[in-house]
Amino acid sequence: MSVISPATNFWGEVTSTIDWCEENYTVSPYLAEFWNTITNLGFVFFSLFGIYNVLKNGSSKRFILAYLGVAFVGFGSWCFHMTLQYEMQLLDELPMIYVASIVMWLTFLANPSSKNTVKVPFALTVYSAVVTWSYLIINNPIFHQLSYAILVIGVVFRAIKLFNAVPKSYTYEVSRMQCLLWMSALGFIVAFILWNIDNQFCNNLRSWRSTVPFLIGSISELHGWWHIGTGLGSYYFIVFCEWIQPTLETGNRKSFRLHWIGPLCYLRAADNMNKKD
Repeated sequence: MSVISPATNFWGEVTSTIDWCEENYTVSPYLAEFWNTITNLGFVFFSLFGIYNVLKNGSSKRFILAYLGVAFVGFGSWCFHMTLQYEMQLLDELPMIYVASIVMWLTFLANPSSKNTVKVPFALTVYSAVVTWSYLIINNPIFHQLSYAILVIGVVFRAIKLFNAVPKSYTYEVSRMQCLLWMSALGFIVAFILWNIDNQFCNNLRSWRSTVPFLIGSISELHGWWHIGTGLGSYYFIVFCEWIQPTLETGNRKSFRLHWIGPLCYLRAADNMNKKD
């Protein structure tokens, strides 16, 4: 498919510091990168489904905040890939730092014995502010990626610590929580691999796309798959946090059962509130 003339591109010349592998303006003069734009709907859909289940379960409203953050990342990424403008790039990248900070905070709130309820959000707020200020000056995407990776690594360690605190006698919870963590990690790992393939082998991917029909070629839009993979990974992890908090509570804890609809899971209260297996 031929590229639309730059004169007809609604958003004008590219001003972002990154221009991804997808060919620009091949579908519409209003969407710079068609597939990289519409795949962000996954973030919004997963988040709305998650919010519905949080309300259905009567879980803490802070999980709604996490889902809204994920949806906002999708919104910012939509705007970035739709326009390829620098301002929209910031709307995509900086919320990733903020939402990762919120998820890190959730891993502390999920532990009923945690005593860092004030220090942790303060430290994460300072970290986010410093990264934002530094990124506006440095203006290097690698700095943003490293700053984001630091938070992700921290979340991974916190998740492992939380999971290890679950009594091994809770056999139902342990096996399924472990599955959620693995699926969350797999979503991010596969997405990261595809993201790098998209960067390193862009010329090969573009050459192949030019030889096949448009819809078949869309399979090779690997940055779009990054959106879907990270969206699912984030969703699984928030479900894990929603589940593990009542699991670690002492006394008459609230017990959940995990259900699946295709690739999406959700929690519902068990009939026996204290059932362990």
